[in-house]
Amino acid sequence: MCSVVVYYHILKSAKIYLYWNSIMIVVNIAHMICSSLRLCFILESAAGPKLHSMDYALLGMNLICFIDIYVRFNTGYRCDETHIVVNRRRIIWHYLRGWFTIDLISCLPVAYILLNTRLHSYRYLLMGHLMSILRVLRLATVVRNLKTFMLIFTDSYIWLRIIRHIVLLGFSVHYSNCIIYMLPVLTYYWNGEICDKYALFLTSINPDLTAFPCTVRYNKALFITVSALVGVDPSSMVKFKSMEEFIVYALIVFYHAMFMVYTVVFLLKIYMTAYSSMMRFHDLMSQMEAYMQHKQLPAQLKKRLRQFYRYRYQEQYYKEDDTLECLSDQLRHEITLHTCHKLVDRLPLLKGLPAGVVGAVLGCLRPEVYLPNDLVMRAGDTGHCMYFVANGTVAVYSLKGAEICHLEDGDHFGEVALLMRDSKRVATVVSVEITQVYRLDAADFRLIVKSNDVLYDRLQVLASQRMHETVLMDDEYRRRRDGTDDLDASALRLN
Repeated sequence: MCSVVVYYHILKSAKIYLYWNSIMIVVNIAHMICSSLRLCFILESAAGPKLHSMDYALLGMNLICFIDIYVRFNTGYRCDETHIVVNRRRIIWHYLRGWFTIDLISCLPVAYILLNTRLHSYRYLLMGHLMSILRVLRLATVVRNLKTFMLIFTDSYIWLRIIRHIVLLGFSVHYSNCIIYMLPVLTYYWNGEICDKYALFLTSINPDLTAFPCTVRYNKALFITVSALVGVDPSSMVKFKSMEEFIVYALIVFYHAMFMVYTVVFLLKIYMTAYSSMMRFHDLMSQMEAYMQHKQLPAQLKKRLRQFYRYRYQEQYYKEDDTLECLSDQLRHEITLHTCHKLVDRLPLLKGLPAGVVGAVLGCLRPEVYLPNDLVMRAGDTGHCMYFVANGTVAVYSLKGAEICHLEDGDHFGEVALLMRDSKRVATVVSVEITQVYRLDAADFRLIVKSNDVLYDRLQVLASQRMHETVLMDDEYRRRRDGTDDLDASALRLN
């Protein structure tokens, strides 16, 4: 009982931590964006430094980040793929050696305190803003937590990678916009005035950054960044008068060129991931076409082979045996149960049986596919297995050739031969359409049936009924045939 309670509290704590991580994703992203905007775009007025609404927003985020520090001191961490450290002393030491310093420095509201005390020192103010910008070093953690957060909504590898790439693209564009103004902003905070040799791309007449609204400056920087991202040279529309600006722009162009190469590789990888199985299927069909051409197979046989492969793989090629081989017996058993659960629901033979017996039957089934008019089994042959129809239709014929019935989804056949001493088939079965069946071999059949009396009795009753129906159908078929032969003989005598 105690272990159950502990397990419940662990699950509850994990759920709370997941919610908290989701909140911190939003807070960290907002903090990274707001702190860089505050430094590079919200410059002080001529009256001197003063509080801005962005400072109040950052103050609220800093308070949440302080709470996050407390949470980190009380949250276990994963030391490898299978172990989570929950020892309090190890947790504290691990955090102190890791992100504690960055988290603490980046959430100290130094700039807010300086502005609130009316301290007119631009250099101290610069240090306060730069401390907040250190939060960007947490970007890798945000991306990692974003992956965990996205697993709540989807486990698609493709969507997880796309969302992560979009976040990285957004941060790349935003921080490139900020870096464009970094030199004049740093000069402004260090010297207390705007240097007139920077940012002349805004206008050739008035290079004063404070004379332009934040949106104008951000849009201009965005234009330069997007141009660099897509490989367009804006030099004919943007003027660079200083070597420093040209170097900054060259670095931005180089970074975004590398980012575009990464994006192309990423898109190719996504494409290969999404369509690799389809391409493998078409490659398999190409090999099959070459094989059929080499063997000079007739057109009808080629058509049947193409039909079989399209149904078997559904245009998505995969090596099922290799995939299942590396799985544990438990996982293979669960896959089989999931694959055959519809079959189990439709099988009266397995209704009410213990789960262990049903699982044993399903674990021994082997899938087979038959095309229209394929012979599944022939009357008079020795029976080595029985079949369960997953989907499709088969026709059953007696030993004399009389059509007995059609079997469809959820039906089974072939069990009569396995219960008889001579193991001879009493009926012929032919597929009417593309039919998928599951084969249960004789050795597995006898092992399972002998261990369950209920299943054995059901099979005995079904086998007796089918034998009786087969005999009746044969007698009826023979009488009809004999009657037809007598009519034909009479007609010949009259003639």
